[in-house]
Amino acid sequence: MGKQRDTAAYSYSETKEFWLLTAPLLILLTIFIIGPVCMNFYYAFTKWKGFGEPTWVGLRNFRRMLHDEMFWTSLKNLFILSLYIPLRTLAPLLIAAVLREGLRGWQIFRSILYLPNVIGAVLISLMFSIFLADTGPLNAFLVWLGFSPVPWLSHSKVAIHTLGGLLGVWGEIGFGCIYFLAAMSTIDPDLYDAARIDGAGWWRTLISVTIPSIMFAVQFWLVKSFITVFARMWGGIFLLTKGGPGYSTTTLEYGIYVKGFGDYRMGYASSWAVVLFGFCAIIALVQIQLIRRKQS
Repeated sequence: MGKQRDTAAYSYSETKEFWLLTAPLLILLTIFIIGPVCMNFYYAFTKWKGFGEPTWVGLRNFRRMLHDEMFWTSLKNLFILSLYIPLRTLAPLLIAAVLREGLRGWQIFRSILYLPNVIGAVLISLMFSIFLADTGPLNAFLVWLGFSPVPWLSHSKVAIHTLGGLLGVWGEIGFGCIYFLAAMSTIDPDLYDAARIDGAGWWRTLISVTIPSIMFAVQFWLVKSFITVFARMWGGIFLLTKGGPGYSTTTLEYGIYVKGFGDYRMGYASSWAVVLFGFCAIIALVQIQLIRRKQS
């Protein structure tokens, strides 16, 4: 009986300490994340300008969304940007595999590749908004070579691919290399020795040893990339194209900004945010399933 009382007292003490230590985090989580998310769901069913009293309209915002050209164009643009995710994954993975082989001066290459992440997305976007302008340095160089200038940011069918290559691939190569190099450092060297003994070349070693050994890291990177495409490209889009020409580079994230802070239709923007939340929730559930599969 004495041992049971001691065990119960110890368990109670641990539970008390747990809640005391996590209470500040839970309070902040409720105030800054859970609370705003719940309020957003409420405003999605209202007509609200961002000030004054909201008016309950039920599903009207979602019905309007189904007939909104910007909404469907933003979904199409997200699909196009998602097509760059394989290249966004493969490029840093291959570069990391090359650097891991002990390329002379690889620390310098790693620093250069990571430079976009050090400079920051805002400065990078401002720099390329000048560099890729119709009369910018890149087009001037192309004209000097005898080629026609390319409307990198001013043509609807070109601008979305410019964003995909610039923000979706190039901007993440540096961080991706560091990420995959860290994952590769955990691979048992004996696996590479065994591959060399079996006569495996660089490509065979990459496919049969490196990638399978870091598969969980690759899966996590894919999930992170989808979340980035869906919910973390606003700054680049705003500074480079402002969603144009037309709606050709508008995404759900940027559309929320336009509807909410441009048109002062916060209720309608909240309904867009609900859809974006749904996409991100699905991606998060996929990530959880990958983690559970890895642990099982």
